[in-house]
Amino acid sequence: MKIGARVLKTGLAITLSIYASILLFPDSSGALAGIAASLSTQPSVKKSFETFISRVVANSIGGLLAVLMIYAIGNSPIAIGVSAVLAIAVLNGLKLSDVIPLTIVTIVVIMLSTDTDYIMTAFARVIETVIGVSISFVINLLIHPPKHDAQFFKTLETVTSEVLLLLRATLRKNTDFSILHRDLQWAKKQMSQFNTLFRLISEEWIISKSERVARARKLVIYRHMGRTTQSAIDLLDALHKYSHIYYDFPDEFRTIFRERLETLFTAHEQIIMKFYGKVPPEAVNYMEMNRENREDYLDMFFSEAKHQEEVKEHHQFEANGVTHIMAASFTYEEKLTNLNRLVRNYKLQNEGQQYDTSHDDLRN
Repeated sequence: MKIGARVLKTGLAITLSIYASILLFPDSSGALAGIAASLSTQPSVKKSFETFISRVVANSIGGLLAVLMIYAIGNSPIAIGVSAVLAIAVLNGLKLSDVIPLTIVTIVVIMLSTDTDYIMTAFARVIETVIGVSISFVINLLIHPPKHDAQFFKTLETVTSEVLLLLRATLRKNTDFSILHRDLQWAKKQMSQFNTLFRLISEEWIISKSERVARARKLVIYRHMGRTTQSAIDLLDALHKYSHIYYDFPDEFRTIFRERLETLFTAHEQIIMKFYGKVPPEAVNYMEMNRENREDYLDMFFSEAKHQEEVKEHHQFEANGVTHIMAASFTYEEKLTNLNRLVRNYKLQNEGQQYDTSHDDLRN
């Protein structure tokens, strides 16, 4: 069982919200404040602030609607159901659908109240929810504000290292089809987590303008790191799906293809090291291939695609498998080139050096 900071902060927010509600409204149980606090602790400070604003607005609407419906049609179960329907429609129209549950709870509590002063009851219940949301926001802001960078890089490094290992094994025919399929699903799941963490990092609330600028520059690098790793996963997926086509490549072509990709894999690892400062900014100058070599490389793909189309040993569209492998490999190379340039320029800027952006480190 793991109890993290967010869980502890939620418990603290609930406790303080109930006490604050009882202190302000002695006749209240503090239930609404506790519920509001439990639903408002978010994984980022910015998200907490947005939740604070939206819940205050939504619950104010809910309280007003509850009072109007009580005076219009009463507080019978049917009236409560109708009020809930109207509230959901209004909040959806205002694009506040994420705060509907708490608003509905507020409406039900207000309309089921035995107090005849409906306006004061509604006001008190709305204030209770505001107390819960406010305390939750303040706690999230002041106590151990969410930081996702460590988990972000751990996820990135883990999935990148694993995918590069799988690619190397696949190129040497050292993988089992079913096991590789399972590993691919794992990698895709990890990238989903990566994208979630990236979104949370981009939502972090930074007051200082200079820090916001620095974070924005880092986010560009983070985004391209993710795209590059995703392109490596796509390459692995293509090699997995069309493994029988890859294994049919002529020995010379397969060797050249494998050596080219091995160079890219090594470069990928070193670019990440460059970002950490373990490799100089101007390092990782690789793939110095002239135009003729590139044309020969492309000719090998097209010749193999034509051969597959002619023999059609497997399926009438098997020639497309060659094209998919080629496209995935060149996409990976392109993403890697862009990442290398961005990281180099980022590190040189940090060191106050001049740099030339008129060329890439990959010359094909």
